[in-house]
Amino acid sequence: MREITGSGNGQPVHVTYLRYWREWLRPHAGRMVVIVVLMVIVGVAGAGYAKFMQLVISGLETSDPDVVFWGPAGIISLTVVKGLGDYARKAMVNRVMSTVQARMQSTLYRSLLYMDLSSLLAESPAALSVRFTADLEVVRSAASEVFGILSSILIIATTIVVMLTIDWVMTIALIVIFVLAFAPVGVIGTHVRGIAASTQREIARMTSSVHEGLSGIRMIRTYRLERRLQDSADDAFARLHRLRVSLENWRLSVSPLIEILGGLAVAALLFLVSLRIGAGALDLAGFVGLLTGIGVITNPAQRLGLAYAVAKQGEAALDRVFGVFDAQNQIKDGDFEFAAGEKANGRIRFRSVDFVYPDGYSALSDIDLDIEAGQTVAVVGRSGAGKSTLFNLIPRLFDVSGGAIEIDGRDIREFTLATLRDQISVVSQESVLLSGTVLDNIAFGNADQSDDDCVRAAKAAGAHEFIKELPDGYKTWIEPSQQAFSGGEKQRLSIARAILRDAPILLLDEPTSALDAHSESVIRQAMAELSRSRTTLVIAHRLSTILDSDLIVVMDRGRLAETGTHDELLDNSDIYGDLFNLQFDGVSTTADRRTAEIPPSVPVKEQRSLLARLARMFGL
Repeated sequence: MREITGSGNGQPVHVTYLRYWREWLRPHAGRMVVIVVLMVIVGVAGAGYAKFMQLVISGLETSDPDVVFWGPAGIISLTVVKGLGDYARKAMVNRVMSTVQARMQSTLYRSLLYMDLSSLLAESPAALSVRFTADLEVVRSAASEVFGILSSILIIATTIVVMLTIDWVMTIALIVIFVLAFAPVGVIGTHVRGIAASTQREIARMTSSVHEGLSGIRMIRTYRLERRLQDSADDAFARLHRLRVSLENWRLSVSPLIEILGGLAVAALLFLVSLRIGAGALDLAGFVGLLTGIGVITNPAQRLGLAYAVAKQGEAALDRVFGVFDAQNQIKDGDFEFAAGEKANGRIRFRSVDFVYPDGYSALSDIDLDIEAGQTVAVVGRSGAGKSTLFNLIPRLFDVSGGAIEIDGRDIREFTLATLRDQISVVSQESVLLSGTVLDNIAFGNADQSDDDCVRAAKAAGAHEFIKELPDGYKTWIEPSQQAFSGGEKQRLSIARAILRDAPILLLDEPTSALDAHSESVIRQAMAELSRSRTTLVIAHRLSTILDSDLIVVMDRGRLAETGTHDELLDNSDIYGDLFNLQFDGVSTTADRRTAEIPPSVPVKEQRSLLARLARMFGL
């Protein structure tokens, strides 16, 4: 699958983090000021070691008797101030970063919920979940390290200022040496960013692979596909292993590299110090002060290199998250809304409708269809004929590529999405249950409905009896992952939900395809009640469920092939006749029937009518 991308991708690190500051950290500006103040305190306390050691050595050289008291006291004071300040800074950074991470997770989820379906389907749910976990955790760690960078820079800057007061010539030489020594760190950071981006993508693929295997475990074991999936997963694990090893090796190389380069810088400094002392331009106290300053800035410089590598890794993760935030929806809200309490009549018209998926596949072509308010219209056809796509266009899960769909004479693109979708109820073959009580699952989308309304809807859907048998009745908590209900029970809850919604347009997408005969009988009765006085569109492979439809639409290869009643299509439609014969006598075409072992004793047209009458007789 292709990855969701947006305008956030590929920007320079400073631009990415500036956006992170502008959009996510600025609301915490007050705390950020406190963090900066704490950084300054820590930086001054750290730099104070160098100056204080110079003063101590000077006191020892002049035999100051009080140095034995104020020397240790000063060192302890500086240590306590630096330690407590650093702890307070890190604690506040952690609090801010955790708050921002929670906000970003919430915004990320909202972005996905409202994203165009075509964009949302570009990645698997498992891959998208990585954005919430691995990506945002990397962002949090990287942002914390960026604060560490700022703290290290402040310590280095204040220490250098102090060292300038000791010997400005030596300090400038030191700065030049360290700049030249640490230049290779930038090269490492570039490699880290590229590997980090590949690692995050591979984590998403690995998660998808694992989810795919576990979600289809019944089929996998039945067909003995364990070895195949294990090999596929092992390949994903191996690729991720190689990337992680490479990423960590590059990151770990920063520390010894800085240590080696720092050692070379110290050696060069000692050489220069020896020259300065020999020339009488530097005394012992100044030398100790400079040496202490080097010790103070070495650790922050080392952390600076490590933090830079982590920051580059965070940049890659931010690009992936901003890609979701920046994805542009093509389905735009209209501005038409019904007055309070008003609903659509339910007349639907397809006007020369075409639809092409983003990958270029043409699913529908030149669909013209009029559906009167209150009619029940069945849509049939072979797999891939475009039936589900036709349904998806009505609530604007996708927008037409050409032509228009109208409700009550108004283009559906003129409606607000909320108003349009309030006019539609859906019962599909996959009944969706959410975590919550049975009442919650019947009432979702209808928060104003009372418990009594939910119970009446459940009774109308034939769900009341099995709900009463649950441990807590309508208050029983549902966990969708625990398979607490049969397929028929889920469908009855779904129908109760649609009854409660009381929308003028009803879409039934194979609602009985996976049910046993008893469950199908109960649910068909409930659907008959549900579809009364509503405009109902039904996708059905079982033609026995649609014999009494007002209109049957036959689709073939994305086109509207024929329309008519059941009897009319039996007499005039080869496609519908073939579908009907396949289900009722297992013979697909007229030619096949003529070559069968027992030839038909009556003409095909009469035979189809006879089959239809027999079907009605047995209530099919």
